[in-house]
Amino acid sequence: MNHVRIYSEIEEAELKAVSDINNENLKLAEPYNARLTTDYKEVINSPEIDAVSICVPASLHYKIAKEALEAGKHVLVEKPFVMTSSQGKELVDIAEEKSLVLAVGQVFRFDPTVNYIREEIKKGNFGRVYYISLSRLGLKNPREDIGAIFNYAVHDMDIMCYILDEPFPEEITATISHPLKRKFEDHAVVSLRFSNSIGYAQVGWLTPKKLREFWLVGEKRSASINPIDFSIEIFNSGIFPKYKNWDGFRLITKEGSSTKLSTEKKEPLKEELKYFIDCIKNKRIKHLIDGNVGLRTIEMAEAALKAAEEKRTVVLNKNGNKV
Repeated sequence: MNHVRIYSEIEEAELKAVSDINNENLKLAEPYNARLTTDYKEVINSPEIDAVSICVPASLHYKIAKEALEAGKHVLVEKPFVMTSSQGKELVDIAEEKSLVLAVGQVFRFDPTVNYIREEIKKGNFGRVYYISLSRLGLKNPREDIGAIFNYAVHDMDIMCYILDEPFPEEITATISHPLKRKFEDHAVVSLRFSNSIGYAQVGWLTPKKLREFWLVGEKRSASINPIDFSIEIFNSGIFPKYKNWDGFRLITKEGSSTKLSTEKKEPLKEELKYFIDCIKNKRIKHLIDGNVGLRTIEMAEAALKAAEEKRTVVLNKNGNKV
């Protein structure tokens, strides 16, 4: 119901209808004075409606998004965008052909801590980024339609690409496990090699305690990011070269100070939906969370699963094609 709540709060949007096959969920939407229906086709075929958010099981994203685009609606699809990259390419092509806004819920691109780190990297304040490490773990009912990579790692891989300003990593390796003996993986560790940095993502739903860790280790300084309370700690400690007159350089450990920062506490999902509405108003087909961004996350997820299954490194070219 978060999309319903937020659309009702956005001045530039008018919430017209909510569709859900679960009547209990529809009851939660009653206070918002929108038309309620169990048939989503009533929504996407309504001439009163310009845009839709699709927040259904991942296996239905492609089908409903395609129907909505073909009905002339602007579309925001929650992550993961689709189940396969071929499905994603088809949706991107339809949206471009019809000049419709297609957006994907890569919500961390609107997280104030992520954007602070991205700007600091651009300014050169971290120097070379040695590596980025993200952990997204906890105890949660396993998804029945996707595994941990499509559920969690699509966020973390996109965060890395976004803050490093690179569309794709050059290489991906991954290890997955199926302790619950299901079709989909329950835990995964994904490694990404970028042009001048490395990224690691550990994801899963079996850890008894919720854990959200985000570390960036750089040449000049490092940072620990807490996406839950929007706080950042900057560390000036590290290992640096020191000149010695008689035999060149040696590496020394420098113990420095740390600074805790608090970023503006904006709700990332609200910022994302406001951005989606703004793209529609200004007819921006190419934008920060467009279909091509979502497609790249699916191509990376496919590469990670391929790497794990074939026990090898998967090389991606600049277009994301897997070698």
